[in-house]
Amino acid sequence: MINSAHTGTNGAYDVIVIGAGAAGLAATRKLSSAGVSVICLEASGRIGGRAHTDHQIFGIPFDRGAHWLHDFKRNAYARIGRKLGFDLYKVPEHYLLHGAEDPDPIWDMFDAMGDHLSAVAQSSEDKPLSEALDLFPCDDPWARTARFMQCFPNAQDETALSLHDWYNYEDGPDWFCKQGFGAIVAAFGDGLPVRLNTPVTAIARTAAGVEVTSSAGTARARAVIVTVSQGVLAAEAIRFDPPLGNARLSAIDGIRMGHYNHNVLHLAPGALPVRPDTWITYRITEEKHGAPQGGGFLCDVSGSGLTYFETSGSFARDLEAAGEKAALAYATDTLADLFGAEIRKAVIKGHATTYGRDPLFRGSYSGARPGAAAQRKTLRQPHADRIHFAGEATHLSQMATVSGAHKSGRRAAKAVLAQLHGPDQVS
Repeated sequence: MINSAHTGTNGAYDVIVIGAGAAGLAATRKLSSAGVSVICLEASGRIGGRAHTDHQIFGIPFDRGAHWLHDFKRNAYARIGRKLGFDLYKVPEHYLLHGAEDPDPIWDMFDAMGDHLSAVAQSSEDKPLSEALDLFPCDDPWARTARFMQCFPNAQDETALSLHDWYNYEDGPDWFCKQGFGAIVAAFGDGLPVRLNTPVTAIARTAAGVEVTSSAGTARARAVIVTVSQGVLAAEAIRFDPPLGNARLSAIDGIRMGHYNHNVLHLAPGALPVRPDTWITYRITEEKHGAPQGGGFLCDVSGSGLTYFETSGSFARDLEAAGEKAALAYATDTLADLFGAEIRKAVIKGHATTYGRDPLFRGSYSGARPGAAAQRKTLRQPHADRIHFAGEATHLSQMATVSGAHKSGRRAAKAVLAQLHGPDQVS
């Protein structure tokens, strides 16, 4: 159960946290554990943000947002998930290049392409990922697909993605949670002082601290931590007084929300001739404005019967704009092209996520424009001394991940505690 918080003795809070996603929950727990009066204001009717395991759509756990526990050894939720008793397991190395007679040379090309990008990133100024890829000569018919796979996890087209941002991301073995990643985040946040259905519209610096205006009225605090997405900040859904400075506005423009969606088909048992959690992609040949038109399938997730057709970048944006019916039809048609028309009869139900159109997110997660990777450091800086920021976009090496969001929330909470009580009092 999510409880309400009590204010301090002067009728105000020590800290107000805005947003109950991974960053906001981490900040709230750190502050609450330190004994300060804190309230977390969440615009939606639930906690978790972009980490949300749904049980209503299919009647089984379905991660509408984050699903992969990336870089497990450094992932904050690896420890949290184990401590809370969730079933975590390493992602099986079941990767299939459908239609490839001999996949090994293709994987070798993919690895060599990654090594090339890393070398270019270390030896040159920032540039679009596409320019660095153009320096890797290859006439293999699968080269277009290999390029697609390099930028696919970043939710951006290769022409719009910073090479340095791509390089700065910490990679490592991925894991899954059988009950859903969002379920771990929800369990972590259980019992924290969160007020739901309370969108914030304005934050003002005052002589005593800050005033936060929301649908519930105005609340006072000594400091505030803002954890909303880059999309919400870019849309100016929250008014700041004093206004955000030019450096931060430039960083908000430079670190933009990407597009990544799950187009999910619930298939009858045994419909696919592959093992659970098999990742499938295929030779992608169609392009639009230089961006590949295609995606990848994560099949029979945790043996649940759910198969995710994952889309990224402008293709994800365009397919989302076409509507759920069109998105699911594309996913079904593509699956039928791979495994035969009979697969259509195995589809029980479908659902497509729409993070780009969701006003609480306005995209999936952040990616830096070419030349803007270093601006993530600007996003971490306080505004007007008492207005702090956290969220996956502010992490320098685990950007676009739940773990990065969690760590950023703890970072911001520690900065606030040092501000309120002195650095010697922060552990």
